[in-house]
Order: sequence, then C-alpha cells, then structure tokens
Amino acid sequence: MVQDLFKTPLYETTLSLDNKELTSYCLSMSKLNKGRILSNIGGWQSGDIGNEVIFKELFLNIVKHGNHFIKSLGITDTLKLDNSWININDYKDFNKNHIHPGAVLSGVYYIQTPKECGRIALGHPAYTAFQYDWNLLNNNGYNTYNSSEWFLPVQQGILYIFPGWLYHRVEPSLNKKEKRISISFNLIKY
Repeated sequence: MVQDLFKTPLYETTLSLDNKELTSYCLSMSKLNKGRILSNIGGWQSGDIGNEVIFKELFLNIVKHGNHFIKSLGITDTLKLDNSWININDYKDFNKNHIHPGAVLSGVYYIQTPKECGRIALGHPAYTAFQYDWNLLNNNGYNTYNSSEWFLPVQQGILYIFPGWLYHRVEPSLNKKEKRISISFNLIKY
C-alpha cells in the first residue's frame, strides 16, 4: 500500500482584477529606478511596494486566500502581508532557484503573461536527493511522486500561494516582444 507522507501544499485561484491598470502602473514604476537584483537574472524587480491604492484589492485577496489556505492545512494562526514587489521579465530574463526565509507562505500573482514567457517551477523538498538518487531511474511518465520539479502554467489573473520554504524558480522568457509582469509576496504570522 502506498501512503502519502509529508505532502507539499499549493494553493491556486484566479482573481478578476484590472490587470490593464496594474500593467500600466508597474511599467511606469520600472522607469523610476534601476530596481534590485535578488533571485532575478535580468529583468527588473522593484523594492518592496507599499500600500498604494492600486494594489489594495490585490493585497486584500492575497491575505484572504492566504488565510483560507493556511486554515485548510490545520494551522490556526492568522497571517498578514509582510512584503511584496514587482517583477518584470523581458526576453531571456529568469529567476534562479530560491526560497523565502522567514515567510510562512509566499506566492505570485500574474498581471501580464504573454506566450512563452516562462513557467514557474517548484522544486521537490528533497530535490538534491532526487537529482542524485532518482534522476536516472526510468518511469512511465512524471508525476508528483517521481518529479524533482513541477512546472505550473502562468496565466494572467492566476494567484499561486505555497510554503515560503519551497524552492522555486522561473524559466527564461522566450517572448521577444512582450514583458511578463507579476507581483510576488510573503505572508507571515500576524
């Protein structure tokens, strides 16, 4: 008998926000400074964004869905938004594998996702062991048991939330004409 132990949760929902207005705002912000470099290789990443009115509905949704998610895992604590930032990726820009230390939950909301703009990849918590011990095994197709990474589609309006300790990365954008725009965030205990 196969039993599931130590599952890794992922929350997904679609939000109906004014992504055109958010796109315009994010692009205007990217013209104000050169941004920062953390996990991004190329592209533009803002510093932490604040309580700008334009993000109010998004932030309320992030907190609402984050708290619904954490409660569904049997955790009774309430979470609050700790920080958030804008990501803008052009052709060949990507984000290297990383985690968000100190965050209970982390996630991303997709504002603009042109074709071939790069998927988000979530790494198995035992990624290193997978690469060393299981990487050369034959299988009948990848699934959540035998994959070292799981790729998620990116679409405008999707909100993904996952544990802050989960390694994740973003594939290079192969779109030469349009930018991929997202908001990433961290939730912490209230």
